[in-house]
Amino acid sequence: MKKNGFVFIESVTVLIVVILSLTLLVASYSLAVRKSKENQNYNLPSDKYLLYSIVNLGNIPQVLNGNSSFALDKSNCNAKLSDKISNCSKMFEENNIVYLIVVHDLKNELEHGSPQNYNSGTIEYLKTLKRCEDQSCSIRKSYVVGVFYRKGEYYYASLEI
Repeated sequence: MKKNGFVFIESVTVLIVVILSLTLLVASYSLAVRKSKENQNYNLPSDKYLLYSIVNLGNIPQVLNGNSSFALDKSNCNAKLSDKISNCSKMFEENNIVYLIVVHDLKNELEHGSPQNYNSGTIEYLKTLKRCEDQSCSIRKSYVVGVFYRKGEYYYASLEI
């Protein structure tokens, strides 16, 4: 009596189970790595405190222009904050700030904003922030996001304004 057909079906079944197990294992591992990176590089207390100080010192909520989002870096911060901070570019250099972003409508910025304005790490960080999902939201959250570059890595922090 030949059992070649049974051995083939059994081999295919075992192979499918092994492939599905490996796929689930890789997905779980990638989630764990992403969460680990978030814990290491996102919202460090020192970065949040620095961002809080800059927002209050520069009076960022009054600098806001309507509902437009904007980014400040060391080349254009003097234009926006010159009356509040005397040497803005020096402050950016000393604190390793790449740029500060003011985002009024996070959902709209992620869906319709220009992705060339942000690097991929910034986009991933923006996706972690809470946003208004339905159309009937009367209060949209505005954020100030700080992007810092230290020791060859980007760090992110945000404050709701």
